[in-house]
Amino acid sequence: MKTKTFLKAKLAFAAMIVAGCLTGCGSSNNGSDFQTQLVNYLKKDLPVVTTSSNKYAAYFDFSGVYIAYNDPATHQTFNSLTQKVTGEASSFDIYSLANAKIQLLSGANSPAALFQKLHDSNQQGQLWAPIEKTLQKIADEGRPALLVTDFEEYTKDGVIYRQAYATPYFEKWLKRGGDIQFYVTDYVEGSLHKHLYYVVFDYNNHKLSKMVADALQGAPKNYRTFTLSVNSYPMATSYPSANQGGTYHDENGEDVVSMSAEDGKDGSFFMMDSLRAESYSFDASWQDILNNAHQQTLANGVQVPFHHLFSNLFINLSHADSYNIKQMAVVVTDVEKDFTLFNDWNTAMLNKPVKKHDTDGVYLDWDGHEAGQQYYDDNGNLLPEYNYPKIAQSQQPKVINDMLVFNNGLFEQTKAKNPARTELAIDFDPRFNGTIVGQSENQANDLLRIDIVVADADICPQDKINSLFAWDGNDCLSSAIKNVLQDTKPIGRPVYSYFVRIR
Repeated sequence: MKTKTFLKAKLAFAAMIVAGCLTGCGSSNNGSDFQTQLVNYLKKDLPVVTTSSNKYAAYFDFSGVYIAYNDPATHQTFNSLTQKVTGEASSFDIYSLANAKIQLLSGANSPAALFQKLHDSNQQGQLWAPIEKTLQKIADEGRPALLVTDFEEYTKDGVIYRQAYATPYFEKWLKRGGDIQFYVTDYVEGSLHKHLYYVVFDYNNHKLSKMVADALQGAPKNYRTFTLSVNSYPMATSYPSANQGGTYHDENGEDVVSMSAEDGKDGSFFMMDSLRAESYSFDASWQDILNNAHQQTLANGVQVPFHHLFSNLFINLSHADSYNIKQMAVVVTDVEKDFTLFNDWNTAMLNKPVKKHDTDGVYLDWDGHEAGQQYYDDNGNLLPEYNYPKIAQSQQPKVINDMLVFNNGLFEQTKAKNPARTELAIDFDPRFNGTIVGQSENQANDLLRIDIVVADADICPQDKINSLFAWDGNDCLSSAIKNVLQDTKPIGRPVYSYFVRIR
């Protein structure tokens, strides 16, 4: 049956529906609905990745870098790489870079012909590879890409660019949520020691990166690697079971402090691995949780003393090329209103009415989109109180101070012992008395977001940058890497998030 809302006459029941749902009846905080809503809420902060093609792109510099392949080990790594790319040619658009042009090689050429072109020194001994134009193409298209080059960009007068021309394109890729991995090989041209780079532009799923790593498996490891990234640190947990999280557990495996719901049913603990986040429902008030923690700390016998509210979360800092993270911190925010408003707005966007005409005039057809009816006026316009993008610009979630702290002592201790398994833990602030400052009684069950963020970090040492990305007469790439690291320093950036609600 068709649902009609005529534009000529307002219907009384529509106003009643809106009035009855201003408190957010379109949102649910229970069970799988809440899990879906929380995932959507987290995803809103992620860069929107749009690509121009479902194929990878592979760009090969034909302007003289073939000299590097005279080295037997480099020849083998290049051979392994091109065998993989041409062997899966249907997954790639393959281009040559020469004579100031980016030329598509795949399509008209068979995999065998492509392989021959990539290894033909007569094909490769050309001039003026348009490296900057290629970087712009990669950044604009947004699809994962492989670039093989020495990053030597020449003017029409034959002078090497010394300016850090790669900076904006690297930064644009990182802002898309991707990272850039460099395989750096060394070679000699005349008396000049240079570098040849296999560069992989990829996203968190690292499918292309894995393909390149697989290609180089078994080949001589005559290369060094460097990853340009703001958050490429692998995370791991050591939790008691799939249904139990990182809260305190006693010798019986019970959470007797926060009383976290861990039965696997709706509303209990769950993880969102790809989003680096977890969700908890506590069956105790913050005052009771604090009291329970003190009781465990003071207890004797076989009981496990209380140390951390959250622990057993580990970050791998053993290959932290871009930054040396020195300290972290905790930021707690009350996101109840923001979360509810976002999900109301999201429901409205997924359930827009369709304007139609019949003999009675223009009407709104809600068939299949009834869930959105409460968010629109009789003209089909979104009600202003549900315009999340506009409201969020001026209303930020409230920050809660003096409640939780990051345990930097444990962080430094475990990092020094084993950087690959550096532990992240959150403790109660000694000033916290169980009452959240500024929170009213009806906000006691509000959804809290607890972020572990980078508080202090140093960029990669300059001597390492120079050794990988510069040589006599060419420091354009090392300067670009330095610029990017300085411009995108991850201070304040969340590394991991906990969402907590008191039930």
